Amino acid sequence: MGTSVPSPHPDTSSDNTLRAIAYSMDALIPGIYLWWGAWQIRIGGSQPEPNYTGTIHDTRGAAIVLPGYRIYSTYQGSYDPG
Repeated sequence: MGTSVPSPHPDTSSDNTLRAIAYSMDALIPGIYLWWGAWQIRIGGSQPEPNYTGTIHDTRGAAIVLPGYRIYSTYQGSYDPG
């Protein structure tokens, strides 16, 4: 019988994808990012570092990050946690 150790970040799949989108946009990693409620698409980008606590504080939006550190996004908020 195994025991489970609680994770410091109990992410659901949806929350983890949103964190990955926030991290990728925050770090300007090229990709296409879409989110609408529980529906998220990330093409490109990167998984967040384990200690990254940022998030997106909007229920819907879209962004494209191009090489050369160009970002076009509907999101204008902060990535800081809560």
